[in-house]
Amino acid sequence: MPALFRKLPALLFLLAACLPLAAFAQPWESLNKLEKEALAPLSGTWNSLSQSQQTNFLAIAEHYPDLDPQQQQRLLSRMQAWSKLTPEQRNNAREKFKAFSKVPAETREAVKRMVQEQQSNQAASAPAAGAAR
Repeated sequence: MPALFRKLPALLFLLAACLPLAAFAQPWESLNKLEKEALAPLSGTWNSLSQSQQTNFLAIAEHYPDLDPQQQQRLLSRMQAWSKLTPEQRNNAREKFKAFSKVPAETREAVKRMVQEQQSNQAASAPAAGAAR
């Protein structure tokens, strides 16, 4: 019997490790009002996120009140876009982020400037294209 008691912590650990992470996740209904406001774009998928994903998003939500309204809107729109991605698209985005973070800082800045220029050029030409129709 004592041998069983010595093995009990290991068995409990193994049992806990076999449970899905979602079993320890926090349901949407348990979030407070501020967390729900900050994480609103994820409301439809929140309960299916892993505990680690929820923890990451809750850390973001913690800083939400400190952001100015423009930053809050930007955060919400990015979360909305992220929530619409398929799991494959999310994985691709994560891989691109990892690869981009390995690029030297000056190269990253040059790429960011180039992308911003392209986006501003597209934004400037979009109303002209709409008016031509």
